[in-house]
Amino acid sequence: MRNNRRVIWIVGALLLILVLLVLFFRSNRGTVLDWRETYDRERTAPYGTAVLYKLLQAHFPEDSVRVLRDSVKGVLPQADVDGTYWFTGEAVFMDSADQQQLLQFVEAGNTAFVNSKSVPEGIMVELMAESPCSFYVWEDYNGFQDTVAQLNFAHPNLRRDTALTLQYRSKKGVRPYLWPYLDDHYLCDRPGGFTAIGHLEADTNRVNFFRQSYGEGYFYFHSTPLAFSNISLVEEPGVDYLDRVLAHFDGKGPVYWDAYSKVPEWMGRRMNRRSGLADRSLSSDSPLTYILSQPPLAWAWYLLIAMGLIFLIFRAKRKQRIVPVLEPNTNTSLEFLSTIGRLYFLQNNHRKLALLDMRLFLAHVRHRYGLSTQELDATFVEQLAAKSEMPKPHFEKILTLYRNINSSTFVSSNTLVDLHRLIDEFYQKTNAATAQKPSPAPAEQPTNR
Repeated sequence: MRNNRRVIWIVGALLLILVLLVLFFRSNRGTVLDWRETYDRERTAPYGTAVLYKLLQAHFPEDSVRVLRDSVKGVLPQADVDGTYWFTGEAVFMDSADQQQLLQFVEAGNTAFVNSKSVPEGIMVELMAESPCSFYVWEDYNGFQDTVAQLNFAHPNLRRDTALTLQYRSKKGVRPYLWPYLDDHYLCDRPGGFTAIGHLEADTNRVNFFRQSYGEGYFYFHSTPLAFSNISLVEEPGVDYLDRVLAHFDGKGPVYWDAYSKVPEWMGRRMNRRSGLADRSLSSDSPLTYILSQPPLAWAWYLLIAMGLIFLIFRAKRKQRIVPVLEPNTNTSLEFLSTIGRLYFLQNNHRKLALLDMRLFLAHVRHRYGLSTQELDATFVEQLAAKSEMPKPHFEKILTLYRNINSSTFVSSNTLVDLHRLIDEFYQKTNAATAQKPSPAPAEQPTNR
């Protein structure tokens, strides 16, 4: 019990120290930028979309931007309201009902702008089925890794003299980034096919902005959401690029800003159930990558590991095995001999019973007086009489009866009784003499005078 309390106190002290260290380091970090790609309209971090949200409110009619905080199913109208569905995030994931709702929304004559690095397979398969020239299965976007990407438009009226240059920055500086794009084999020159609107400047075959008609409306896809983040739109080239993108919309409302279907890129690619770029270029991503990218989840993960290590450290200590209760040793020899004696008595075997009684007597002499019983002669009698302080004739009678019994084949009950009385008298007198002996007096203590 005491050891358990000690372990509890130690674990509690370690946890308290850990919490104090966390609070200390957090209080000394000051203001730290959040470099995660959240694309959150309420965040002013580098990769939030607060600036984009305000610019959309300015471009479209007043109070026409509506935020969808739940599934689009049952929210998007199925009639032509000249509306626009807008999504900006790492990846978009929708179930089959949501995808069907979005397809019906566009088919009725509305517009959808999906700005992400991964799109739902069901929507792309449906659009490819409407295309007159695409015979490929959808494998999601491809990608290349570099520290810089340059974005521009294909149409001469929209093309910028200087391409928009993007870099992926973090708290450690500029880092290589995976820039998604649409493979050119999905494009064709026939009416009704995927139409390229923008591309990555290094290779015009790497399309990052394209359009596809569906029913009475259009789907617009953009594979570089980084161009619409705060860090890009706080500079004039980024705002100019956004203006050229918004030129494809008539500026009418309402706009449905989807804040619900946003998922991390690795999750979107896996949930969209296609290999594509997820298998070729993102094999290092895992659920742990997302956990470590979120500070609260990362602290919870580290705390879990620390508690596991503390548990292993204390459990590794060897525990004292329970000591079994041992019964005290009992001498069963007397019980055994008593049982045998009763058996001989019931069988009228007086000789064996007398010899057994004599064996017990000699064993008592050996144990108590330390005398050898090999030779039962006059010397033995004198030594036993001296040590037991009993007369020699008593022992001579015992030995005489013993020799007669040992040499004869029949022993009467009277002879057995005589031998037993002599031996019992010896036991009683020697035990009484031992009890009456005074204990030695303590030595007198010297006194200091």
